[in-house]
Amino acid sequence: MFLSYFAISAYLAAALLLMRFFSKNELAHPHQKTTSLLISFAIIAQTLTFTNFWTVQGVVFGLANSASFVAWLVAILLFLSSISKPVHALGILVYPLVAFSLILGILFPDTNDKVIPLSIASHVFLSITAYALLALAVCQSILLKIQERHLHAHTINTFINKLPPLQTMERLLFQNLRIGFYMLTLSLATGFIFIDDFFAQQLMHKTILSLIAWVIFATLVIGRRVFGWRGKQAISAIQIGFGLLVVAYYGTKFVLERLLS
Repeated sequence: MFLSYFAISAYLAAALLLMRFFSKNELAHPHQKTTSLLISFAIIAQTLTFTNFWTVQGVVFGLANSASFVAWLVAILLFLSSISKPVHALGILVYPLVAFSLILGILFPDTNDKVIPLSIASHVFLSITAYALLALAVCQSILLKIQERHLHAHTINTFINKLPPLQTMERLLFQNLRIGFYMLTLSLATGFIFIDDFFAQQLMHKTILSLIAWVIFATLVIGRRVFGWRGKQAISAIQIGFGLLVVAYYGTKFVLERLLS
């Protein structure tokens, strides 16, 4: 429990330092090293909380644990990306959400009967990786939408002024989208291989929603490559596709684990 509280505090402190930098007229980030250390410690502390996930029967991967794991992976991807790419501003959105996932895990922990067998663990972890990459793309799309709105309204504040150019933001957005789409494709393929009876396991609606989201992402990836799609429609489509995935995965888990159990 202490590790979770420590990780929550570190994530929130890092987000506050980022907010302070992007709201001040400072060219250099005076607390960049401190922020990086806080995120590193938070990620390590959260990693250590995952030791409770493993049992002889498999992995305890209910709603709370899976949400924490996705959030942790998003934090790692953002932290690593920020080393070479101008994506630091995403931490203002991402790190509080990671802290929130940990708070949910403390308030509503999973029970040991929410175990997935190791035989389908590879499918689950592929799905989790896809969700994390696509979640990062959605956070990028939110910042991009805010940036576009301010630029079109000619209301340039300190925060908007410190964001990368629109073209760079769009390129980073579609990079994450493309990789997340590939991972989602692999996770769906392994799902059809490893899971025998979709009807018996009440997975049909989850599969249908995931396939609809896959079609949306496939259309965006192809449209970007062939036609150079961009702008508000692409941003909205990314958010709708990810919303379908959230409903498919976490909506299903919430209904089966919390409402019907």
